[in-house]
Amino acid sequence: MEDARARLAADAGEFEHVGARLAAVRESRGISLSEAAGRTHIRENHLSAIETADRSALPARPYALGFVRTYAEFLELDPRPVVEQFKFDAGYEAPQPVQAEKFRAAEHAADAETRDMSLPVFIAIIAFIIWCAWQITLTARVTPLGETEGAAAPVVETPAPEPAPGIVIAPRIAERVEPVYPFSCAAGARADETVTLAFTVTSTGRVAGERVASSSNPCFDTAALNALRRWRFEPKTVDGAPKPAYDRVQTFRFERP
Repeated sequence: MEDARARLAADAGEFEHVGARLAAVRESRGISLSEAAGRTHIRENHLSAIETADRSALPARPYALGFVRTYAEFLELDPRPVVEQFKFDAGYEAPQPVQAEKFRAAEHAADAETRDMSLPVFIAIIAFIIWCAWQITLTARVTPLGETEGAAAPVVETPAPEPAPGIVIAPRIAERVEPVYPFSCAAGARADETVTLAFTVTSTGRVAGERVASSSNPCFDTAALNALRRWRFEPKTVDGAPKPAYDRVQTFRFERP
């Protein structure tokens, strides 16, 4: 089996497109299209469209590329070059580079604005302290002897009520991808393995800072991390404003097929 897979990898240039290569690897392992669909939880017609590079029969670009990645991992191929080649074969445009300079410029502008505001804020605080001291001096005046009758009582200001806490809505899963069982780990694995991951949901609903919190078998860690990275969330909101949600935990269970 390893010799057949190595030969297919070496002869990748002989295939019309990467989908045909995926079909050849599947067939070399004696796996039918319906069996692959059952194991990857991807519809059979979508797997067929991937193997024929038929973009019109696939869902939107992010979902289609996610299917290709999952299918490549199922066939124990490196998913990165497979996905990149499929983008070219299926006619997808390459993603636009992230304009990091604009983000850095915005951060520098925010820092500059904060520095510019520091002096007026400091002056306002000093003025408020002076005003409070003056008010205390007026209300603490001693009443002279003989003028107790009719003397005005000191004014006591009622503190303003504490503002009510904001309305917080926890993040919710919008798109969930189940991990693919890594067959390379099956030989030394138990019937049921678990991996618990800790992560952060950003204000845009993406996963960040993912890490392994606990694992019954380290061989399954990569499969769990790859699945979690493709999850999408409706972000946490405070009074309607999106905020990051830290210290989220998710446990993945791998049952031997």
